[in-house]
Amino acid sequence: MKNKTEVRNEFLDSLENSLSKMEGSYNFDIASGVGAVGQNLYEILDYWSKQAFIDTATDDDIIDRHAVLFGVSRRGATKAVGEITISGVPGTLVADNTIVLNRQGLKYRTTRQVYLDGEGKGKAGIEALESGLSGNCAIGEISSFEIINTNLYSVTNEAEVKGGFEKEPNSVLIARAKEKVMEPAHSGNVNDYKQWAREVDGVGDVHVIPLWDGNGTVKVLVSDYNYEQAQSDLIRRVKERIEREDGRPVGAQVTVESFKQFEISIGGTVLLEKGAQLQDVQKVAEAEIRVALRQGSVSYKKNKSTVISINKLERIVLNTAGVVDCSLTFNGGTVNVEVGEEYSPHLQEVRLHEG
Repeated sequence: MKNKTEVRNEFLDSLENSLSKMEGSYNFDIASGVGAVGQNLYEILDYWSKQAFIDTATDDDIIDRHAVLFGVSRRGATKAVGEITISGVPGTLVADNTIVLNRQGLKYRTTRQVYLDGEGKGKAGIEALESGLSGNCAIGEISSFEIINTNLYSVTNEAEVKGGFEKEPNSVLIARAKEKVMEPAHSGNVNDYKQWAREVDGVGDVHVIPLWDGNGTVKVLVSDYNYEQAQSDLIRRVKERIEREDGRPVGAQVTVESFKQFEISIGGTVLLEKGAQLQDVQKVAEAEIRVALRQGSVSYKKNKSTVISINKLERIVLNTAGVVDCSLTFNGGTVNVEVGEEYSPHLQEVRLHEG
């Protein structure tokens, strides 16, 4: 792509009149205007040439249109869900759509009405009013009602409120569109089940086990967007999608479950360059390892299992800025670890020491 200076100079070189071409001259001023317009045209051409293909497009709407041609639609953001515990006067009705707030002021609504029991206690399901990650909150974060009711004393969440995710990012949507072409789905094959599951908002990884419990049986394992264990609501929605009329073949018995988590702990010693901070190195290495585990770049398939390579993990740490050398332990050992097909690796911690 040419900039305005290059366009201006080309314009000046093409002029055949004998007038001056020095800065401030008539020719130069005209050429500068042409250069500015020419640069703008080059930028427009560059932009639209990128939008012509799904893997180079940058505009969300255009990527969505490309994806539709592949038969894939962007998955929307999802709302966090959970359960609250309410205390108050026995027999008090907590109506459906009662609004509660967490400590940051984010609002949630109850999804069903509940009467407080004889001890003045009750539980109700809740859903964030806004979609996205912001609705997720830790235990005890929900603490008040939007409208004060003297018959209700307190409210809290005894478990995490989870399941809120942003809309599907472009990189994931593009990968699903390519998968639709590269892994053809037909007649209820494995690719069919993968694609049906991935149509559901909030689904991350998918693994399909055909004939897992005899003829006509299929097990579909899913994780959420963060590659964490799928909640019951997400599992339910995946099963409903697979069992639609345009889903599983007649007679197929489908079981949908969450991946079980295989906990991973990485430790070891690192030799650092002068000035490098252990805390910074550990933070970067942990982030890179987490991404690598999700992408499968530190593992390989062995029969039905996945083998995570300690050498590939060490390579990530060695490539971290500030690291000269390292020696790692993987779940307390120094050998590769094999993970069963129903398990998903979950990084628990990375704990490095300077040696």
